[in-house]
Amino acid sequence: MNDVLLTACEGVFRYPNAPPPRRHGPQGYLDYQSCKPWLRDEFAFRCIYCLWRERWEADGHHGFGVDHLNAQSAVGKLPVDYDQLVYACNTCNSTRRDVPLPVDPTAESLAEHLRISIDGTVEGLTAAGEDIIALCRLNRALLVAARQRILTLIPVLQKSNHPAAIQALRDLFAFPIDLPNLATLRPPGGNPRSVGVAGSFFERRRRGELPDVY
Repeated sequence: MNDVLLTACEGVFRYPNAPPPRRHGPQGYLDYQSCKPWLRDEFAFRCIYCLWRERWEADGHHGFGVDHLNAQSAVGKLPVDYDQLVYACNTCNSTRRDVPLPVDPTAESLAEHLRISIDGTVEGLTAAGEDIIALCRLNRALLVAARQRILTLIPVLQKSNHPAAIQALRDLFAFPIDLPNLATLRPPGGNPRSVGVAGSFFERRRRGELPDVY
């Protein structure tokens, strides 16, 4: 097993130690759904709250959506503020609704507030973390059971020397097949962070720089 795959296995349910950098900045969209391809790339194709990945969802990115850090009603008919959007699975998104979060997950690391245990449950490390667990129902039974299945499966596959087992691990931690080609998108108001497109997952794959897993 190579080091990249081993690292992916070890960090499967580990919140990043730093908040996700805002690598993209499309402007001028009047509908927030137009921001989804940018958010998919920026948040590495997983829910910012529960860490569930597109790869594990039967319908891929259709099981995920755009979440507003501030209530939509406060935005009105103005162009979408991209920096107020994050990528979340549909369940976390709908469960949280418009209730304000106790912390801004794009300004500080959720690793300071949340930790996922080996039994698949999320622990609150702070009062804010406990609030996030409650708001997004991060310990809902079906989600905990799904985490447990993955955490149980990983060591079983790791112990096998059969090529099919290693391939199954690679499939588990692979990037989505349908990486968004951000270079083809034209935000109405431009993109002051256009340099981020060159570092997108699609462009890295095109240049042969994207690892098989993450």
